[in-house]
Amino acid sequence: MLLNKQKSESNNVFNIGFLLRCAGATLALACICYIVDLQKLSKAITQANISFILSAVFIAVMSPMLTSFRLKLFLSATGTQISYSRCFIANLCGLSLNLFLPARGGDLVKLAFLRKNEQPSWGILAGVALLERGFDVLALSLLGLAGSLILGLHEAAIATGIISIAATTGLLILPRMRSMPIIGEKAKSFSKVVVEANKRKVRLLNSFCVCCLCWTANLMIMGLLLKALDGTISITYAFAITPPSIFAGLVPVSLWGVGTRDGALAYFLEGITAPEIAISAGFLYTALVYWLLGLLGTPFLLFAKRYQKGSTPIQN
Repeated sequence: MLLNKQKSESNNVFNIGFLLRCAGATLALACICYIVDLQKLSKAITQANISFILSAVFIAVMSPMLTSFRLKLFLSATGTQISYSRCFIANLCGLSLNLFLPARGGDLVKLAFLRKNEQPSWGILAGVALLERGFDVLALSLLGLAGSLILGLHEAAIATGIISIAATTGLLILPRMRSMPIIGEKAKSFSKVVVEANKRKVRLLNSFCVCCLCWTANLMIMGLLLKALDGTISITYAFAITPPSIFAGLVPVSLWGVGTRDGALAYFLEGITAPEIAISAGFLYTALVYWLLGLLGTPFLLFAKRYQKGSTPIQN
């Protein structure tokens, strides 16, 4: 009865959160519709260069292969050996869950699908999740910082610079969390995993390099979409303005970052291209990176859930 009550409370929290994000997305879209010219926005999408869009679609569809390799590398850095095929399936399940969870929460929950016969332990999975998310944030922010400094976009440089400092600080703190008061006891298991990973610095460096490749692919997707909508804009601008926009989209106030990421894109691209172009590119990015990849991962998620349900022992 207690378990059912906890599940009911969890479902209620999820439903309320989902409704709030729907409301946030609706409000953001309403503000965008008030600011931009909807006819120009529609015209920008209908007149887009299809060859650039198809290139973006190709990179998006192929990207799970690279992100699955990244996951395998991070597991290897903690001394956990899991086959690439299992990492690939777990990664696709995470992409499907990103359709429902805020702030790309599926990227964290996906690790649960790696467990088989109660291995790896939850402590190892928590450590891998924190390492992967931390290095992801660091890689994306450094790419954005480099791009914005090269192009002279100072506001974007400040935003990504602050985030890169925060990510570096967080990664340095992780191994020391087990010695901190209050949270030390709870953090002991995954902090130990992070300490173990620090002994394999070459593997961590390789993991970070693959993180940079993964996010470079995402930035190329945005760059190709911008180029498809506005042939005069350089793809290189995507490397400067996309990272801070992605971080804005991770704030869990709307679905899939709709409105927040699009608004940030329009803000950072002010004076470079029309706001309708920026918002159209943000919409297409959501369609590829969230909806398309989420739909591709849904069959794997259904299969994984069915397998887990079938393999759960019956308890009296």
